[in-house]
Amino acid sequence: MANQALIQASRALTAASLLVALSACGTNPLSRTPDVTAYDKATAEDRFGSGGSGDVAYTGVVPTAVIPEGELNPNAPTSYTVVKGDTLWDISGQFLNSAWLWPQIWDYNPQIENPHLIYPGDEISMSYVNGRPSLTLSRNGEMVGSADGSGTMVPGGNAVRLSPRIRTESLFEAVPTIPADAIQQFLVRPNVVTGAQLRAAPYVVGNVDDRLISSLGQQIFVRGKMDHNQTKYGIYRQTKTLKDPVSRKILGYEVLHVAEAKLLNVGDPSTMVITSSSRETISGDLLLPSANDGATHTYTPRMPGLNGEGRVVSLVDAISQAGRDQIIVTNLGTNAGIQVGDVLAIESRGQTLIDRHGRRSFDRVDMPTNRIGVVMIFQTFDEVSYGLVMESTDTVKKNDALTGI
Repeated sequence: MANQALIQASRALTAASLLVALSACGTNPLSRTPDVTAYDKATAEDRFGSGGSGDVAYTGVVPTAVIPEGELNPNAPTSYTVVKGDTLWDISGQFLNSAWLWPQIWDYNPQIENPHLIYPGDEISMSYVNGRPSLTLSRNGEMVGSADGSGTMVPGGNAVRLSPRIRTESLFEAVPTIPADAIQQFLVRPNVVTGAQLRAAPYVVGNVDDRLISSLGQQIFVRGKMDHNQTKYGIYRQTKTLKDPVSRKILGYEVLHVAEAKLLNVGDPSTMVITSSSRETISGDLLLPSANDGATHTYTPRMPGLNGEGRVVSLVDAISQAGRDQIIVTNLGTNAGIQVGDVLAIESRGQTLIDRHGRRSFDRVDMPTNRIGVVMIFQTFDEVSYGLVMESTDTVKKNDALTGI
């Protein structure tokens, strides 16, 4: 009986130890066989002390997230110090062939508490674990992360020496995912409206002085249905009709933000005053309720569940071609399952060549598509979405294909 009780106790202890080890290691959605190096409490005590008086205490193990094979940039530095003006995408490109993979790699590593809050002065280092590269993050000489948000790596191992402290960082100083100035004009304000919204929107008919244009501080007259409870409106100008390049279906109407206005009096016409202006207001400009959503420059790249392919519908601030850090409009919206942060490949459609040496003379042969860039979606609507070209090896044009990575 004593031996059986001892065996049961031993099995229970083994199961408990395995449960603790599994809970410490976590999971990585992209790594089918993650390479994890960890030191259990007994090993840490044996190497660095039991945590008694004058010794160092350890709270658990720190798994290391390795970079998937083939994803390490062959020109990756051993370390990189973040500077003002960097973006998370560009920083990741220093170490990874596929810069958009950083959330999956860094999220798995508890040393990097929040992979989207990195600040100028932080140091990202690459080390090798069992011959495979991994990333770590340090701030002011200390490893970022661990149980209480602070700690230093103990030389020769992955155990973390904890030191309770309070650290404050401004979220506004964090490195953005993508260049903020490139998309600033598109955030918060609507850019695409439906035909029904266009027909129902109130519109500017004139101003107090009967001038052709109105600017900041001037009163304007508006016709159409106004809401007494809605006092703040954006003034817009219709610019483009967005059509699917394949079906020719109208996907929406692009509108350009002109100004902001405040409602003073409801009537026919209603009276409003322009409170801010990016360009002059003219007769025929539309009014839409101002959005109150906060702008963000922190995006988490993700792989979309895309069936088939999409197309580039329009280029923003470009006539015939676009490149890196320019904005494109796609025919993929929320109705197609597209979300903010989705990363898509841009492919140029292959040319049609004439085969003069085949069995039949002058056969037309369609050449395969060629991947020329990567775009990340930052704003979505029902039928369309806006994306920033993050990488490009050739010019992006209307009707280029959009596929999964």
